[in-house]
Amino acid sequence: MLSKCLRALEVQTLPKDDFEILVINNDPNDFPPDSFILPSNATLLNQPRPGSYSARNLGLKKSKFDVIAFTDSDCIPDKHWLEKGLSHLENGADLIGGRVEFFKEEGGDDLTFLFEKTFNFNQKRNVEDRGQSITANLFCKKEVADKVGPFSENLLSGGDFEWTQKAVKLGYKMVYGHDTLIYHPARKEFKDLISKKRRTSGGMYYRFFGDLSAWQKLKFTANILRPRISLLFRKDLGFSDKINLFFAVWYLEWVGIKEMYLLAHQGKSAQRH
Repeated sequence: MLSKCLRALEVQTLPKDDFEILVINNDPNDFPPDSFILPSNATLLNQPRPGSYSARNLGLKKSKFDVIAFTDSDCIPDKHWLEKGLSHLENGADLIGGRVEFFKEEGGDDLTFLFEKTFNFNQKRNVEDRGQSITANLFCKKEVADKVGPFSENLLSGGDFEWTQKAVKLGYKMVYGHDTLIYHPARKEFKDLISKKRRTSGGMYYRFFGDLSAWQKLKFTANILRPRISLLFRKDLGFSDKINLFFAVWYLEWVGIKEMYLLAHQGKSAQRH
């Protein structure tokens, strides 16, 4: 997937001399194969500290240009991605949260793809209603990054939301870039969604859940585990899709709550991947 990402960056409408690619290897013991070829304007950097936020911080530190564009190694940027992102910055924005569209990889199951495209990465809502963006598709001026500071490396998840919200609270303008497009692979199997839920629930635990009183934890749990009846009334889904998603969502919420209680009461180590 990284090779596909790099090939998409090689055919950008922006001239190669106008941008650099920083690939952050977050597992220095995982060496690139001999056949792996980096574009001429790309540099491979090693970050021994685990976690995606440590990787992004190294990229920020080493970047030489006045604009930063973040994406993930398994994403495929549209050929106009960089050009469109820059145009928003030139028109007065300080940050851009770009559009993310899911695609199903070969061998992926239908339920997992349906879940991903239905619930994940609603960038328009994130940016316009919540003042936050994921780093799978985020542009910002270098001066903004310098002012906001590094990502929180101790977080397991949610660090991209925290970072962009901090930028907005500092008065920087973030806009949604519908034409600034990244294609993101859906997870292949439902077990991948379970793994993600455990990881993000660990992040929630350390951000706030662990500090709640017993009564507050109980109220939070009851709210999270209430059946999502509203799913059954969605007009954009067929009947079987509604039923499948209803039980999938409910099951994953149970997985998340169980993870947080294991972290709280059984000394379980948080999952990072």
